[in-house]
Amino acid sequence: MSSKLSTTVAATPAEDMAVVREMANEMQDYLMGEEVYRTLIVVTAQGEERIQSSCGDLLARLHKLEGLNKLLTAAQRDELVSIRRRLDATTQSLQARYQGLIVREIRARLNSLQWYLDDCDEDPKACRVQYPFEIRNRQRIAEMLKALGDRKPADLQGEVDAIDRRLRDMTTGADFVWDKRVQTVYPQDEYWYLYALPNG
Repeated sequence: MSSKLSTTVAATPAEDMAVVREMANEMQDYLMGEEVYRTLIVVTAQGEERIQSSCGDLLARLHKLEGLNKLLTAAQRDELVSIRRRLDATTQSLQARYQGLIVREIRARLNSLQWYLDDCDEDPKACRVQYPFEIRNRQRIAEMLKALGDRKPADLQGEVDAIDRRLRDMTTGADFVWDKRVQTVYPQDEYWYLYALPNG
């Protein structure tokens, strides 16, 4: 197996904008459904793409777009404000369903991280290679926890803390593990797990 780290090339602002635009268009239908993940048909510079989206994916893309605000055109900045307003109005009107989907997705992503960390015990080399890809789950959890604020279930933070303890125990500090072009969006004190790699 290659020891080269999995690549995580950041989507361009235009690609992220295309996904959040489509998710905003479908948000009401998405919230009224039961599926945590929704497949979108998104038109990008590469043509039509099928992209799996969710509350966590949407919030992560919005966070990145807002963090890269200076790189957006004036038209993109205006559209981003408009999309945010539409999303806020929809999620406010269906708040219980929105929060319910977020909690389900956080638990699903915590389970994925748990399985990944269990596999790390079996194959430390593969664990290190896959880390930049797998750790996306933790960053999406971070954005969803912000969206829940003080409305999260009492036991949820404890589950996140348990995963974080495992992550801290099996990693050491490293350079930013994702595409360096987006590093400023993820300060090290808050996103410490993006500045770490598994031991070994």
